[in-house]
Amino acid sequence: MKDIDFRHDPAAEQEWQAQERREGPYANVARVAAHPMEPGLPADFAERVAGVAQARARALRQPARLEAWLVGLMVAVMLGVGVAVGATDISLGQLAAQPWLLGLGACLALSQGLDWAARRSRRAR
Repeated sequence: MKDIDFRHDPAAEQEWQAQERREGPYANVARVAAHPMEPGLPADFAERVAGVAQARARALRQPARLEAWLVGLMVAVMLGVGVAVGATDISLGQLAAQPWLLGLGACLALSQGLDWAARRSRRAR
């Protein structure tokens, strides 16, 4: 912190003296500071705020875990289908015509697309 040289700044000297004598705008500050503060927050306020913050952080991580598990499950199913196609004489055209497989692919594409859009919008802020 830089010391003030009052020889070169008489206004700073006057300001300092007003603070010391508690005059002008400093009178209100001195009056308020002389009285003890009324207790406005409970004693465990910091613990409560920390608990709320931790609960919110857990809640934000929860959907990401579920989504990662579901995406992993979809990938495993798709790999399993690929292995099943290779092990049997089912053609890929017949397999692609299955509505559940198209729905699974659409869900995967939609999930990943929405996740990508959400990350992009967060970065843009």
